[in-house]
Amino acid sequence: MRTLTLSLSLALFAVACGDNGNNTSTTGESTGAATTGTASDGQTTSASDGPTTTGVDASTSGPTSESTTDQPTTAGESTGEPASTSGAPPVCGDGKVDDGEECDDANDDNTDGCVADCKNASCGDGFVGPGEACDDANQVDDDACSNACAAGSCGDGVKQMGEDCDDGNDIDTDACLSTCVNASCGDKFVAEGKEECDDGNDVDTDACVAGCKAAKCGDMLVQEGKEECDDGNMSNADACSNMCKSATCSDKLKNAAETDVDCGGTDCPDCANGKACVDNGDCASNVCKANKCVPLTLTIGPCVAANVTSAQAYAAVIMPKCGCHVGGSGGLTMSSAATFKANTVNIDATMASMKRITPNNIDASYLLYKVHGQQNNVPNGGGGQMPLNGLALTDAEKCSLINWVKSGAN
Repeated sequence: MRTLTLSLSLALFAVACGDNGNNTSTTGESTGAATTGTASDGQTTSASDGPTTTGVDASTSGPTSESTTDQPTTAGESTGEPASTSGAPPVCGDGKVDDGEECDDANDDNTDGCVADCKNASCGDGFVGPGEACDDANQVDDDACSNACAAGSCGDGVKQMGEDCDDGNDIDTDACLSTCVNASCGDKFVAEGKEECDDGNDVDTDACVAGCKAAKCGDMLVQEGKEECDDGNMSNADACSNMCKSATCSDKLKNAAETDVDCGGTDCPDCANGKACVDNGDCASNVCKANKCVPLTLTIGPCVAANVTSAQAYAAVIMPKCGCHVGGSGGLTMSSAATFKANTVNIDATMASMKRITPNNIDASYLLYKVHGQQNNVPNGGGGQMPLNGLALTDAEKCSLINWVKSGAN
């Protein structure tokens, strides 16, 4: 061991002194004696602790001894250890975060927090990582994957393919429904400020009509169960009132074909005296003058007033001139003064709209119109002049009947 120590010391010394390779190399011999080493200054050193083999420099001349596993290694010789890795380049995937790496989890799973090229997972890297629903690696916000890596859906506030709109809320009364469809009349949602109603149908006889307008009188659409008519105007003078009611003869309105309120025309009763009219047929009196209904008057000649009884009238006129009725002709029997009175006074005429005899009123006594030939002036009156046998009454006979009526037809 002393010899080995000395040899190593000399070798190190030689390197340190740098004698340009002119050193005398040592020679190791396997003679069993101590090996002698010759230094560069000619000195020889020996050791007595047993044979030792020394390493020989590349410039050593002469035979050299073979090395054994027990022999120590001289400086500069291989030891069999792996080469140092201190100078190896960093490798992504070695589990160590080296310069230029954000992470290194030593795996190729791109769905965790560390993805390809040892980068931290982030939205836009093309990999669906933790907390992401998608990742299409683009900056288009209206496709199937938003810029926040959220799957596109109705209500996310981004109008995507297949959506009319997307306002990000679930309000169905604004311009965009919760289904991402543009609001429109007929969608069953009432658009605030734009629609009055929306029943989702195109029926125009219910409470909500075309254009999502609330039905009302005057819209020219007859609302079922509420309106009888709707002519779209505000005139009460036609067949449909301003209340969308059909004109009647009792609605207290002058409408339809009426010549006055609830009278006249073709559908309503004749008008009373003083009411408006167009022709005689509009009036109960059958007399329309200057577009007013006026009373019917019997036109008579000069007649001196006198008190005449039924017996006098019967004896002076009926018996001599109206013999046909003495026998009951035409359903009018006047066989005596009593039957004459009973069958005429306050008895409705068979057809005419008037009493046969109205006491004290010659203008409302139909028989007087008949004997004067004015029966056609009476509403619904007609037929021939009385008497029918051609025996026309004289003025005196006519006056007898007139005075009988004026005397109360007693």
